[in-house]
Amino acid sequence: MYLVIDKRSKTILHMSNSFPGEEKAAKDVFPEFDPATMDFGRSPEQYVPTEFAIENGVVKNLAALTASVNLVESIDQARQRKLAQFSDASFAARRELIPDHELINAALGIYDAERVQSIRRTVEAFRNEYHRLAAAVGKAGSPGELEAIKASFPKSVVQPVVGGAAPNTVGAQIVLRAKS
Repeated sequence: MYLVIDKRSKTILHMSNSFPGEEKAAKDVFPEFDPATMDFGRSPEQYVPTEFAIENGVVKNLAALTASVNLVESIDQARQRKLAQFSDASFAARRELIPDHELINAALGIYDAERVQSIRRTVEAFRNEYHRLAAAVGKAGSPGELEAIKASFPKSVVQPVVGGAAPNTVGAQIVLRAKS
């Protein structure tokens, strides 16, 4: 889209369609073009943005530039984003170890008690890690602190503890983390 505007008032004086590969001069588009009082530009699109400027013969969309500058993320938004990333990563990692159909089969009682217990313990381990991450995200006070939080999801199916461990334990090993 070719555009001719008045320099002082920024009023659009003339518009005309452009075609790919076509480059016309200002006088070819608008015979009354006066470079002293008018600006000439070509928009890469076939429309004129609501907020624009002509720079070096190109129509720039100022609204898009303003919107991208205003996209500064608050700490609460960053926390929500990070928590959603951890949730997605948790489900994806769990699906790698235990696909959804195996969860359904366990819930339906198709598997033996030992396999159901392994699936349950693994899901509990993922859930516990997610809750640990959620607490850490809630305490983070800056984007740097948020990015420093690392997930430690199980890498294999948690096997039940032989001898009957307490019902709410995660598995054979409990890892304590020192507060940093």
